[in-house]
Amino acid sequence: MIGAALANQLAPHGFSIALVEGQTPTDYDLSQTFDLKVCALSPKSAQIMQQSSAWDILQGMRLCPYKRMRVWEMDGFGDLTFNANQVGMLELGHIVENRLVQLSLWQALESHENVAVICPASPISFNRHGDVTTVVLDNGQHLLARLVVGADGAQSKVREAFGVGVNRGQYQQACLVASVNTQLGQQDITWQRFVTTGPQAFLPLLGQHGSVVWYHQADRARALSNLSHEELATEIMTHFPPQLGHIEVTAKASFGLQKQHAQRYYGEGMVLVGDAAHVINPLAGQGVNLGFQDVDSLANVLTHAHSKGENWSSKEVLSRYQKQRKLANSLMLHSMDVFHHGFSNTNSKAKWLRNLALSSARIPLIKKQVIRYAMGI
Repeated sequence: MIGAALANQLAPHGFSIALVEGQTPTDYDLSQTFDLKVCALSPKSAQIMQQSSAWDILQGMRLCPYKRMRVWEMDGFGDLTFNANQVGMLELGHIVENRLVQLSLWQALESHENVAVICPASPISFNRHGDVTTVVLDNGQHLLARLVVGADGAQSKVREAFGVGVNRGQYQQACLVASVNTQLGQQDITWQRFVTTGPQAFLPLLGQHGSVVWYHQADRARALSNLSHEELATEIMTHFPPQLGHIEVTAKASFGLQKQHAQRYYGEGMVLVGDAAHVINPLAGQGVNLGFQDVDSLANVLTHAHSKGENWSSKEVLSRYQKQRKLANSLMLHSMDVFHHGFSNTNSKAKWLRNLALSSARIPLIKKQVIRYAMGI
């Protein structure tokens, strides 16, 4: 997804691009069941997609705008609702399946003759000679590249091949995700409730569909994911707020929570973006949006250097991108750490402070700043 977004940003500026991908996104069909993997695209991410035809293409698929976001703690006095109209916007963001974002970006690339999509394929080796890297693919192809962009996720082969170290951490909790059909419509709001076992969240999708996210101790999350769809639906209706009414589970999965941050974002003829550079706790749904911000920053750095006749693949140029993004991403990583530990602490004083923080965020000026930060504006 992030690699395709970067290709769309760079293609109009004369770069010759090869996008190597292991799997083609499935074509869109309205009758398809909803995917488990969804994201909350911020207005800033939407603006980046609007710079190509990708956003118009995505709007012809199924994406769900949401206007409100509610955050509260069970049995607490802190209850906060954010509304897009408080900052003069029509929506706070859009909930959309990851596959459809990738598909729209791929379709937007079709209009660029200087972009070659090589799929299915995966790199197996990188050999740097002077200013050029030879990339050998598992399909037998050899590519020559001045710059290799690692947009290949948390287990990045590019990052490993170029010897970039990673600082990692593991959380004790895991996350259960379920696609659901809901009796009651909740399509203009996303909400998150904090309970003693961990956060519970709902992300709306088109129609009376949505994604339920349930954080729990790792063994409990695995046990929940092993239940039948009917049994899991009963558990969700028992432990979640009643806003959704009766629900039907259509798909489910659980995964462990981790954090990691590359020790550097660039090297000789190499640069990292998205999850290859950083993975954060998904609690605030900012992972994909951070990736789009990486894309925006790197594209601006490269196109500016290219227009000035600089060696745009040099370390000197790539260091500008790292300067713009590494600290910002590090701050978000640490913020999510504080958020996670703060809201998973069952101490009565910690609970009182959480509720005080939620109540303080009702102050109009603070509230507007929080909304703008979350929206990336």
